[in-house]
Amino acid sequence: MMFLGIVPKSRQAQTFLATIGTDPPRMKFMAIVWILALLTMSGAAISDQILTADQHVAQGVE
Repeated sequence: MMFLGIVPKSRQAQTFLATIGTDPPRMKFMAIVWILALLTMSGAAISDQILTADQHVAQGVE
Protein backbone atom coordinates (compact mmCIF):
# COMPACT_ATOMS: atom_id res chain seq x y z
CA MET A 1 0.00 0.00 0.00
CA MET A 2 1.37 3.38 -0.96
CA PHE A 3 0.88 6.51 1.09
CA LEU A 4 0.53 9.58 -1.02
CA GLY A 5 1.52 12.91 0.41
CA ILE A 6 4.47 14.74 1.85
CA VAL A 7 6.04 13.31 4.98
CA PRO A 8 8.32 15.69 6.88
CA LYS A 9 11.81 14.31 7.37
CA SER A 10 12.77 13.65 10.97
CA ARG A 11 16.01 15.24 12.14
CA GLN A 12 16.45 12.71 14.93
CA ALA A 13 16.91 9.02 14.45
CA GLN A 14 14.12 7.02 15.96
CA THR A 15 14.93 3.90 17.88
CA PHE A 16 12.77 0.85 18.42
CA LEU A 17 11.83 2.01 21.93
CA ALA A 18 10.96 5.47 20.70
CA THR A 19 8.41 4.10 18.27
CA ILE A 20 6.78 1.73 20.77
CA GLY A 21 7.26 3.62 24.02
CA THR A 22 8.12 2.27 27.44
CA ASP A 23 5.85 1.42 30.34
CA PRO A 24 7.94 1.70 33.56
CA PRO A 25 5.23 0.52 36.01
CA ARG A 26 4.59 -2.62 33.98
CA MET A 27 8.33 -3.25 33.61
CA LYS A 28 8.82 -2.90 37.38
CA PHE A 29 5.97 -5.33 38.00
CA MET A 30 7.44 -7.87 35.59
CA ALA A 31 10.87 -7.51 37.26
CA ILE A 32 9.33 -8.24 40.67
CA VAL A 33 7.46 -11.27 39.31
CA TRP A 34 10.69 -12.55 37.70
CA ILE A 35 12.68 -12.16 40.92
CA LEU A 36 9.98 -13.88 42.98
CA ALA A 37 9.88 -16.76 40.50
CA LEU A 38 13.66 -17.21 40.75
CA LEU A 39 13.50 -17.15 44.56
CA THR A 40 10.68 -19.71 44.52
CA MET A 41 12.56 -22.09 42.22
CA SER A 42 15.79 -21.83 44.20
CA GLY A 43 13.92 -22.30 47.47
CA ALA A 44 12.16 -25.36 46.09
CA ALA A 45 15.46 -26.90 44.98
CA ILE A 46 17.06 -26.32 48.39
CA SER A 47 14.07 -27.63 50.35
CA ASP A 48 13.90 -30.69 48.07
CA GLN A 49 17.52 -31.51 48.88
CA ILE A 50 16.89 -31.06 52.61
CA LEU A 51 13.68 -33.09 52.66
CA THR A 52 15.03 -35.97 50.57
CA ALA A 53 18.38 -36.21 52.40
CA ASP A 54 16.79 -38.36 55.15
CA GLN A 55 15.30 -40.74 52.57
CA HIS A 56 18.71 -41.46 51.03
CA VAL A 57 20.19 -42.21 54.45
CA ALA A 58 17.26 -44.47 55.39
CA GLN A 59 17.50 -46.43 52.14
CA GLY A 60 21.23 -46.97 52.65
CA VAL A 61 20.67 -48.50 56.10
CA GLU A 62 18.18 -51.13 54.92
